[in-house]
Amino acid sequence: MIPNKEEDIDPALRKIMQIPDDQELPPDALCDVMLRALESHQLLIRASAVNQLVILGKNNPQMAIPKILAALDPSIDYWTVRFGAVEALGEIANKSTVNPLVKYLESDEDPDFRAMVAKQLGEMGDIAIEAGLSLIKVLNDTESSEVRENAAHAIGQIRVLNAIEPLIKALEKEPEEYARREMSWSLGELKDARALSVLINALKDKDKGTRGNAAEALGKIRHTDSVLPLLQVAKDRDVNVQGKAIWALQQLPAEVIVSEIEKVAQGDSLIAIQYYDEYLFNVDSDMVLKIYKEIKDPIITEYQAELVKIKTELERCKIFVSENFSKLANLSVEELETLIQRDIPAIESRIGSISLYKYRKYKWIENDLYFDLEQADKLYKESGVMISELRDNTEALRKKKNKKASITDVPSKN
Repeated sequence: MIPNKEEDIDPALRKIMQIPDDQELPPDALCDVMLRALESHQLLIRASAVNQLVILGKNNPQMAIPKILAALDPSIDYWTVRFGAVEALGEIANKSTVNPLVKYLESDEDPDFRAMVAKQLGEMGDIAIEAGLSLIKVLNDTESSEVRENAAHAIGQIRVLNAIEPLIKALEKEPEEYARREMSWSLGELKDARALSVLINALKDKDKGTRGNAAEALGKIRHTDSVLPLLQVAKDRDVNVQGKAIWALQQLPAEVIVSEIEKVAQGDSLIAIQYYDEYLFNVDSDMVLKIYKEIKDPIITEYQAELVKIKTELERCKIFVSENFSKLANLSVEELETLIQRDIPAIESRIGSISLYKYRKYKWIENDLYFDLEQADKLYKESGVMISELRDNTEALRKKKNKKASITDVPSKN
């Protein structure tokens, strides 16, 4: 039997295996050659052999698949043959190989090989759904975190729907970060709201990959409870995690965002605007922006009017200080005393009663009122310094005049 053109031997392999250029091998012989090539210590040679085994497996499954399955036997001298063979089976994706692979997944003594089997079952997609229970089982593999990692990823690829609860429990206790990443990812692929709690908790994971995958998974589940946690993660220290959180927020309808923010604000417009501001910083939404402006604009207008009054009051304080400085030298001791005891304390009290805290309590207010706040803050500091200087100068002048008066009042010895 003459092999199909696409099954012919790679020129490099032909040379290495010392096969003449004009020699054509039947598929079964070609399959044997490729399996022998898997013994090579050269990665590129093995990769080429795997590729041609995949072609043979798809074009001649009845011949090739039994040969490739036989190469999985633990007694094979070269581990590269076993690993190359299972990789080929994953890409061939033939339903007849699922059960044999499941047996290796559950019982092979080499944890690295079990991990490879789990990975290739996932690559096979829907046709490997029968492997679902076995993949769930090895989520508890105590010998290898890579087995747990690959099994979790395969569950997501195959979409093993009854794996929700096992995945949740596995993620809650998983000590290895790479396995936690895949478990979080798979829960997103299964899109079940039962995973909300564990995924929201995973947003605080010390591993950035887990945080990012948890955020992405929440975006796929699209549940209202994830809105506020995702807003927090959109400020994550890692930009990739930020990006996934923002993507997740974009998957949620604007109505859901508004409903959740109004719920947590409980009628407090300032709190609601803070959350709207954080959301709009990351996501464009005409609907949310409209609601945000309807609530915010009247508040900003009111605060601007208040700041105008504050600035006017501080300007008056400065004028009071300036006017008293100009006539300070001409004041009598009694007038200086009145200034110290009554007038200056009154101005100090007026300045002291002014607070800019509420205008800086929220970043969105501070941003919108930036220039007004800068002016008010400058006047506040200037007024404080000026009134302090007036008090010092007034007290010094009073002492000086009192001393001069006491010297004048001393009777002459003559």
